[in-house]
Amino acid sequence: MTRCVQVAVVALLVATPVWAQVTVDLGDVRQKSSLTADDRSRIQAYAQQAVQTMLTNTDPDRRGMVAAREHILEEVQSAENRTEAYRQAFAEETLAVLAKTAEKAVSQPARVNFVMILARLQVIEAAPLLQSALADPYPASQYWAAKGLAMLAPKIVARVVPRLEGEIADSIEKMLQTRQPTMVLIQLFDALGKFDHERAHDVLAGGVVQVAKGLDASDPVVRRMVSEAIRSLERAYSREVRPDAKKNLLLAYAALCAHIMPPIDVSPVPAGYARLMAELNASLEQITGEDVGFESSDPLALQKLALLEWVERLARTKRIPNRPEMPAAVEQAVKDGQSGGGATTGKAANATTPADKAGT
Repeated sequence: MTRCVQVAVVALLVATPVWAQVTVDLGDVRQKSSLTADDRSRIQAYAQQAVQTMLTNTDPDRRGMVAAREHILEEVQSAENRTEAYRQAFAEETLAVLAKTAEKAVSQPARVNFVMILARLQVIEAAPLLQSALADPYPASQYWAAKGLAMLAPKIVARVVPRLEGEIADSIEKMLQTRQPTMVLIQLFDALGKFDHERAHDVLAGGVVQVAKGLDASDPVVRRMVSEAIRSLERAYSREVRPDAKKNLLLAYAALCAHIMPPIDVSPVPAGYARLMAELNASLEQITGEDVGFESSDPLALQKLALLEWVERLARTKRIPNRPEMPAAVEQAVKDGQSGGGATTGKAANATTPADKAGT
């Protein structure tokens, strides 16, 4: 499924533009710093023609569809001979047109291009349409809906719209109830990590725990997803004040520690494995101020044991609500370690906490 998303996105981005010229002339409007109602009407007429061209194009290679999309976005994103007031007005009027034509974007190419425009308009008012697009049947449009919300998140936070943050978190939670392409998960975790709302933190924690099960870190896209999840967890933990919510965020960390497995039959071992485990350990050190003796120069098996020490320490000190479910191989390793005096390496056994360093 991930490959399908990547292929669809790339194909839509690299098609050669062939533009069916829109008849509305916006030359003088583009350079105005104050727009009249008539100016906006002209912009809307332009947007209507361009969107109609995009939705009805039948070129076998979709060149006309892509060209129409890119001309719309050029009006919004290019500062060349365009004022900020004009670009803002164009984005608003285009959004109004898209909202009226959403039901006409039914084919996969049309729908994906439709959602790409929504995402790249960067207008907060596009959030409800992007939320709806999360439920699309096409992975590529789901990807752009999630990416659009991730790109909008800082603007939503800056404008202080907590209700919208909570609604988006609820929409993402519904998405996470079913298996999602990894490329989509990257954007969903990115969006959740940028929000300050408690619902976003709760959904992030639960989502990471769920996704951690059966994690295949041999896939570089999966490693990128985990890396995004770690960054989002760290930001959420640093801003969270609810004790139970902090425990759940730590539980998500613990789940990653448990399920990231170093390869036993891959040679040479991809460098991404070691970087990912080191990144996870560094984030835990950052938020807890503690050290379990993790050394990035150690063999991967010892690095894994150090990550397991994080799980055991968090459980032992009751900073997580429960010990996370672990793969069978890890459960056996923990038992073996405990029978030898604890699930630690020699370095982990000598690791320190702030209290240890203080001599208490």
